[in-house]
Amino acid sequence: MKNISKVIKLGLFLFVGMLFTVTLSCNDDITFEDQVPDYAYSIIRSFDINNQSATINHSTGTITLTLPAGTNVSNLTVNMSLPEGATVEPASGSTVDFSEGPVVFTISNNGVSRPYTATVAAYGDPKIMTFSIGENDGVIDQENATIQVTVGSEANIKALAPQYTIPGGTTSTPQSGVAQDFTNPVKYTVLSNDGFTGKSYFVTVTQLKKALITSFKTGTDVCSVTGIIDDETSTINLDFPAGADLSAIAPIIEVTEGSTLSPASGVAQDFSAGAIEYAVTNVEGITKTYTVNARTITSSNKIAFISGADCVESISEPDTKAAALWLKANYAEDFVYLKASALTSADLANTKMVLLYWDNTGSQDMPDGGITTDKVEIITNYYKAGGHLMVEGFAINLLDDIGRININGTLLTNEGGNTNPVGGENLDAWGLRGSYTTPSPAASANHPILAGLDQGTTDYYPMNNANYKEDRNFGIDFGGEYNSLFTQPHCSEERALEFETATNSVLIRWYEWLDARGCGIGLAEFKPQGEYQGTMIVNTGGWLEWSMEDNNGAVNDYQGNIHLLHANVIDYLLN
Repeated sequence: MKNISKVIKLGLFLFVGMLFTVTLSCNDDITFEDQVPDYAYSIIRSFDINNQSATINHSTGTITLTLPAGTNVSNLTVNMSLPEGATVEPASGSTVDFSEGPVVFTISNNGVSRPYTATVAAYGDPKIMTFSIGENDGVIDQENATIQVTVGSEANIKALAPQYTIPGGTTSTPQSGVAQDFTNPVKYTVLSNDGFTGKSYFVTVTQLKKALITSFKTGTDVCSVTGIIDDETSTINLDFPAGADLSAIAPIIEVTEGSTLSPASGVAQDFSAGAIEYAVTNVEGITKTYTVNARTITSSNKIAFISGADCVESISEPDTKAAALWLKANYAEDFVYLKASALTSADLANTKMVLLYWDNTGSQDMPDGGITTDKVEIITNYYKAGGHLMVEGFAINLLDDIGRININGTLLTNEGGNTNPVGGENLDAWGLRGSYTTPSPAASANHPILAGLDQGTTDYYPMNNANYKEDRNFGIDFGGEYNSLFTQPHCSEERALEFETATNSVLIRWYEWLDARGCGIGLAEFKPQGEYQGTMIVNTGGWLEWSMEDNNGAVNDYQGNIHLLHANVIDYLLN
């Protein structure tokens, strides 16, 4: 009993101790208050600018919006919707500048505040902001999308490298700093990084006039003695008939717009003692000095040009006039100009070759009066008697009357070329075939009138790469109605040889795009045959243009090939 009593006392003691410990533990517990802000009523529910809604990320507290191309982000009105009782700074409806970067908007409600970082940008505004060529600033017309630039007279207008600026977020083509040919207006396009908004500008470059003498004549009459001006060598040559007095010539001189001249136009000068220098100064102050020579000559009349006007200077059609002027300038001591309506057999008595060429618009007739049947007969008789001809342009139509190109009595005729007065745009380089897959005889392949012609980077002889061409094609095709005259296939080397044998000719070249000689007459030589004792060169190429004056400002980089071909023909026929 004594032991049981001890156990009971011990258990009671332990229970009371545990109870005491538990009581102490409960009294030591710490009560915490929740400090996490309640953002349920401190949010920006919507964020709009110009009726466009931004993307809001409540987790990160960020707002993003990209506005249409060209939007001015420095002055934007922001509209926001907020929970009841909330305020925001900057306030909804206020004007905000986003051009310097993100703007923080702070919303507050029930003592709780939260920041939102708003980034607002715009797609690139597609426009050219500045444009210059060297030191010459362009005048930009944003409304009409045009840019005008004026450059100096000595600038190479075919290789100008503009510098220009565009806004961020845009790209452009052609790129700034890349050289362009400004002979004609050049299109520049700027594209926004939105992928579809763009703007194109047409850039026009005006070049100040060079210091040039443009006309040097001995009188006001169009047929007075006219100086042959060579700007490259800065020389002017005046050719007077034998016996002319050179001691008191008062030339009538014209210069480029804005330029001045010394000695002045109209002041008498003594050219009998030698050359006289004339200095012309343009608006930039650049001076060019010409050496003017006057001489008396007696032409041999070996080379004749026949047209309808009273004199070379009065020919109205630009290409025809340019051809005659080229002959006069380069063969002054052998050149004679003959007016068609006054032509006689005696006029051709000392002539070795005649260049029969003219162009026209709306008509195939010789300009300034035409040529009559009896005058064509004079030319034909001259040719039959051993005189030489070069026939091209609309003069090709005279071949029907001359009658030389025939096989067994059948004339191969031409219906004439394009008379469209406006021509057309064409970006190809036209010319003469270089060589053929089926080799042609040496007389064709190595014909002397092709000597020295520039082939550029091509495998043919380019003659005209102007972007605007009149397209005077006169090719006489061997097919169609003429097939029965031949035994060999059309457009074959065998048909070419067959034609050459029948007509005592050389088919020198066809056009550059056709790999065959036997298709027709492109450039050909007709040697003496039967009653025709002269030699005739026929050129039917649509590439032939003596002048670019009526070609909408287009430039032919291969005009030198045209000149050299004709110089070769003249040398060939005279020798």
